[in-house]
Amino acid sequence: MSAPYQTIDTRWGTRNSHRLGQGNTLPYTGVPFGMNHFVLETRPREARFFHPEDGTAFGIRLTHQPSPWMGDFAWVTWQVACLTDKEWDQLKSPLSAEASRELASSGYRGDLAQFRPGFLSYQRLRDGLQVACCPTRDGASLKVTPDRRYPKGHWVMSLVLAQSGWYELEGRQLSFYTNQLAGSKYGQYGQYSSMQAPEGVSFKLCQVVSLGEGLQQLWLELDGIEAVPSQFLHLEWVTSYISPDQLELNYQQSNFFGQSWDQQCAQTEAAWEAYLSRLTVSHREDKLVNRFYHCLYRTATFPQAAYEWSEAGEPIHQSPYTGKLEPGYFFTNNGYWDTFRTNYPLYALIVPEMVPLFLEGILAVAREDGFLPKWLSPDERGLMPGTLVDAVIADAIVKGLVPEELAQELYQAMLYTAETESGHHLEGRQGAGDYRRLGYLPASYGESVNKSLDYAYSDFCISQVAQALGDWERAKDYRQQSLNYRQLFDDESGLMRAKDQEGHFLDSFVSQAWGGPYTEGSAWQQSFAVYHNLADLVALHGGDAAFYQQLQALVNQPASYRVDGYGYEIHEMLEMARRDWGQLALSNQPSFHLPYLPIYAGYPHMAHQLLKSLMLEAFKLEEEGYIGDEDNGSLSAWFVLSSLGIYAVTPGTNQYVLGISIWDRASLNLSEGRSFQWTTLNPSQVLNVVLSRQLNGRDYAAHFLTYEDIMAGGQLEQELGLLPSIKPLEASLRPFSLALNGQREYNSLDCKIEEEAHGN
Repeated sequence: MSAPYQTIDTRWGTRNSHRLGQGNTLPYTGVPFGMNHFVLETRPREARFFHPEDGTAFGIRLTHQPSPWMGDFAWVTWQVACLTDKEWDQLKSPLSAEASRELASSGYRGDLAQFRPGFLSYQRLRDGLQVACCPTRDGASLKVTPDRRYPKGHWVMSLVLAQSGWYELEGRQLSFYTNQLAGSKYGQYGQYSSMQAPEGVSFKLCQVVSLGEGLQQLWLELDGIEAVPSQFLHLEWVTSYISPDQLELNYQQSNFFGQSWDQQCAQTEAAWEAYLSRLTVSHREDKLVNRFYHCLYRTATFPQAAYEWSEAGEPIHQSPYTGKLEPGYFFTNNGYWDTFRTNYPLYALIVPEMVPLFLEGILAVAREDGFLPKWLSPDERGLMPGTLVDAVIADAIVKGLVPEELAQELYQAMLYTAETESGHHLEGRQGAGDYRRLGYLPASYGESVNKSLDYAYSDFCISQVAQALGDWERAKDYRQQSLNYRQLFDDESGLMRAKDQEGHFLDSFVSQAWGGPYTEGSAWQQSFAVYHNLADLVALHGGDAAFYQQLQALVNQPASYRVDGYGYEIHEMLEMARRDWGQLALSNQPSFHLPYLPIYAGYPHMAHQLLKSLMLEAFKLEEEGYIGDEDNGSLSAWFVLSSLGIYAVTPGTNQYVLGISIWDRASLNLSEGRSFQWTTLNPSQVLNVVLSRQLNGRDYAAHFLTYEDIMAGGQLEQELGLLPSIKPLEASLRPFSLALNGQREYNSLDCKIEEEAHGN
């Protein structure tokens, strides 16, 4: 079988429209967690600026767009062309915006192009030029090779950048700055670039065309190209958020720039292979293995680094908050409402060395702007309810991945964000005072149910961190506050419902109605977000059997919806309704944990059947590869974890719930030659329940593993079957819930508080 890198086509999940997302991805070429991505641009005026069915290329776009819903910032589109005499004469006269775009464009053949994680290549059919891009962390190398079958012409280059940006030409070096922002709290962020041509080639300005919409297109002659001894043009492109001087420093510090093209490509491929090789899987069907590695690639596309290195070798960054150079790490393009569920629990396993850096970047936001981030691109965009970055922080601290000094500062930032109402609508907890006073957010606030549930879960995460750091009093207070979800539980429907200020449920209630008090869903998708105390949610329903009946109703009813709260059909509605899993909308993040809920009711085999169906049917290795938005790699991370047979239902604890592995064999390749391995004794597409497991050669009855179990290395074997046992799973073997050990936890905290009061 081919190496994982060679099997990945980044176009998977790129056939999308505004009304229907099948990934809503772009075919990103970059390096794992790098500063920039590079994408072939086929629709320059659209947020989804690549579509696999288009046959025209407008250039390679350096992009920082995490999602079409967020838009791009500090982007540049680069194109090279070999003009005929007639086109050259056309360029000497002022061009209209339409003529300028057309002159840069060319048809291309998608079937002959290469879209790899670290390599992008296509041929311009208009003039035969073969254009290739090989990225590095803070730039790229570009290679343009003429086709001798085409006539010679006039070599030119175009750049589309912000009208408010600037550019400078000096011989074979082109420097420029661009700062267009699709959205930003402070609007003070941009990127510097320097592009260097080979010896003997210089840039000469032909004309600048105003394209409208705040954009300009530079046309440059590549003078002296005929004298280049090689058979291709090799350009190097370095970027910086900090300054022109930092551009030069980034170039000098890099072990990429200055190397041959082949050496650069080998270095980038090695970076991807190093990431992809953290996990190895085997299966009878190569297509399923290829699907896995595509998903694993997607998990490394975000967050994007936005820090650089000083002359002294210290991390520094240009702050989009203060507008100044600040010390430390910074990452951008991350929505923590999306990524806390899957990405960060995965990172803790495969790149634990990166987790402290990500947390340093999160803390940089609090240091520079007061509040912890919610959705960064490049600074706070304030999308989605809650402050679920709390779960990212708690998960890392509970797993011992964060130094104590960093943990203490993060803890203080969590408290400030939870307890301080911001004067800016983008930050913190909206209605924090009402939430503390009432125990829920009343319906006068939009998305009140989702926000209330998210706040309660964040309270749990804060209590976990408080306990880890020995702040026993606060740990107990926030743990009690984390039970606030009970305020919105409706005994009659078994769903979470909105209340008014007086504590009454709103009169009008339709369980399939989307919007209003719910975020991107209805009561069916949002009522199970009690990640930290699912055993208590089971009890609120009346016990295991009643809760399981509610789950049956969830997946067996029609995938119907009402547009009431939105007043129009949003794409998430259609993405759910196009599939056959009832109200289980795996196409969106709030449903990610739903397939695992039968385990909490004592019916793990029902979860296995549902999970295997989802993994084998909901993902396709095609341009329409995903069942919904692939936000920040979160849906890909769900597949990676779930396919191994593990999932973190409760980030902020050290547990991974056991599902069903779809692999014959799989391995997490740890440091120092250690590994954790999964083996299926009787692999089969038909067998869809786990009958038994052995951990390190011993029978294993629990339905969870701890982080420590996995990272110590070992082997988990599963035996599959067709008909499950009808005996319910006893409570002690079920995954973490406060209700399972809640009284013991409270008694422990009481003892700690008492000991501290007496100076013990």
